[in-house]
Amino acid sequence: MKNTLYTEAFEKLWLEEAETKTRMHNRLFCFTFLVCNPVFSIPFYLVGDPFFYTIFPTHLFSGSIIILLLFLHSKKVITGQQMSFYTFVILICFYAFLLSMPHLSYVQSCLNLTLAIIFAGLVLRWPVRYALVISGLCLTLFPISIHFFSDITLATFLSQGGMFLMMANLLFPFVIRLSYIKDKREFYFRYALQEHNEALEKQKTIAEQATRAKSDFLSMMSHEIRTPLNGIVGIVHLMIQEETEQKESKELLDTLKFSADHLMAVVNEVLDFNKINSNHVVLDPVPFDPGLLFENLRKTFVPKANEKNLDLVFEVDPNLPRRLVADTVRLNQVITNLIHNAIKFTAEGSVRFVVEEAAKDPSHVVLNFEVIDTGIGIPAAEQGSIFEIFTQAKPTGQRESGGTGLGLAITKELLRLFGSEIVVKSEVGKGSMFSFQLKLPYQDKMEQVMTLPENETAPVTFPEIKVLVADDNKTNLLLATMLLQRKKILFDTASNGQEAFEMFQKNTYDLVLMDLRMPVMDGFESTALIRQVNPQIPIIALTASAFEDERERALANGFSGYLIKPFIPEDFYNYIFSFLKGESSNAV
Repeated sequence: MKNTLYTEAFEKLWLEEAETKTRMHNRLFCFTFLVCNPVFSIPFYLVGDPFFYTIFPTHLFSGSIIILLLFLHSKKVITGQQMSFYTFVILICFYAFLLSMPHLSYVQSCLNLTLAIIFAGLVLRWPVRYALVISGLCLTLFPISIHFFSDITLATFLSQGGMFLMMANLLFPFVIRLSYIKDKREFYFRYALQEHNEALEKQKTIAEQATRAKSDFLSMMSHEIRTPLNGIVGIVHLMIQEETEQKESKELLDTLKFSADHLMAVVNEVLDFNKINSNHVVLDPVPFDPGLLFENLRKTFVPKANEKNLDLVFEVDPNLPRRLVADTVRLNQVITNLIHNAIKFTAEGSVRFVVEEAAKDPSHVVLNFEVIDTGIGIPAAEQGSIFEIFTQAKPTGQRESGGTGLGLAITKELLRLFGSEIVVKSEVGKGSMFSFQLKLPYQDKMEQVMTLPENETAPVTFPEIKVLVADDNKTNLLLATMLLQRKKILFDTASNGQEAFEMFQKNTYDLVLMDLRMPVMDGFESTALIRQVNPQIPIIALTASAFEDERERALANGFSGYLIKPFIPEDFYNYIFSFLKGESSNAV
C-alpha cells in the first residue's frame, strides 16, 4: 500500500512537472503549424500546381481549429499536451484529405509531412500512447486515402517520398518514448534527492531539538543540583575551619567534606562534557608562570599520594620559558584528571609527572607532557575505549570503583581544543603512561601574569564595606552571609530581585551579589534597574548555571562578574576581593 501511494504521489507530481516543463514546447508546436502550413502551400502556387487552390483554404480552415485549441488551453479547459495532441490529430485528418486530392507531384507533400513528424519528435514530450495514436493514424489514413480516393497508386506515392514518411512515423513512438523516459528519469532523481534532503533536514531538525532539549535539561538540572550542593560544600568547609575538639565530629565532617567534594566533581564532569560537546567551551589564553602552576599542582596531590604511600615525582624541565600563554584553567584540568587517575589506580610504587621541552622557535615552544604510574595497567583491547563517555577499563585485578568515567573523555576533548591528542601506553600489572604535546606561545619578559590562588587566603577584613546579597535560597543566603561575617563585611539581604532593587534605592552599597533565578523579579531585571541608578557598582552573578551562553548573557546585561555555585570559601573570597581592590591593597 505504501509503495502504491508513493507511486501515485510521484506520478501526480511528474504529470504536473511535465505539463509545466512542456507548456512552451506545446504552444510552439501549435503556433508553428498555424503559421507554416499556409506558407508551405506557396511552393505549389509557384510551380503552377492547381493543388494550391485546395491546400491553401484547407490550411486556413485547420488553422482556425488550432486557434480554437489555443484559446481552450489559455482558459485551462485542456492541457498543453492535449492541445498539441489534438492539433496533430486534426492535421493528420486534413493531410489525409489533401493526399486524396489530385497532385502534380507528391514530393512536396511528403517532404512537408516528414518535416512535421521530425519537428514533433524534437519538440514534443508526450506520453508514449499519444505518439502511438499519431503514428497509427498516419500509417492507416495516409495509405487508405491514397489507395481508395486518389488517382495514383500507393507505389507511386511511396516512390515520391511516401516511404520516408512511413519510416518516420514508425520511428516516431520510439523517439518520443526515449525523450519521455529521459525526462521522467531526471525528474525521478531530482524528486528522490529532494525527498532524501527533506528527510535529512527533518532528521537534522530532530537532532538539533534533541540536543537543545538535552542542554536545556542539563542547564535546569545544573541549577537544581548545584544550588543545594553549594550550601553543603560551603558550610562543610566553614565547619572544618572551626576549632573542633571532639575527634569523632572531626572525622564525620571530614567524611562529609569528602562526599560533598566528590559529588561536586561528578556534577562538574557531567556538565563540562556537555559544554564541550555543545561547543560552549572556548579557550581563554593568559600569560602564566609554569613553575608556579606545576608546584601548586604538586601540593594539591601530595596529601592523596601520602595516604597511599606513593612517591609523587614532578620532573619539570628547569629551562622552560618563564612565561607561557595558555588557558591555565583547562590545562590544569587536563593534568589534574591524568594525575588523579594515576594515583587512584596505583596501589604501590610511584606517580611521575614529566614536562620537557621538545622544540622551540622565537615565538612558540612545544612541550611534551607525561604522566607515568606503576599501577594496574590497561589491557591493550580496552585502551581505545577508555576515552569514550562513561567508559572505564576493567582489567583482571581489583580496581577502585567510583567516578563517572568522564575524566578521560573530557581530557581528550579539551586537548582537541588545544590542537593536541592524548597517547596511552600501558601494560597490565606494570603501569601506564599518558602523554600529549602542546605548542604554546611564550614570553621572556617579566609581565603581570595570572597566578593560581594558594589554598589559604590572607587575613583580610573590610570593616567599612557593605554588600547587598540577593538570593531566594535560604541555605545559599546563609552561606554567603557567614562568609562575609568572617571578614567583618557588613551586608543586607534580599530574597528576590524586586526587594534587592528597593533596598539598593534606600541604601549605599559597595558590591552586589545577585542570584540570577529568583521569584517576583529575576537577577537580570533587577540588575538592569540598578544599572540605571548606578552604572559603576560591581554586581556579581551568583548562579548554579555553568553554561557559557548564560555567562555571556549575564556579562552582556550589566553584570561585572560571574561566580558559579558551588564554591568553596577560598574561591568566594578570591573572586569578590578582586572587585574590592580599590578598598584594600591586600585584597588578593
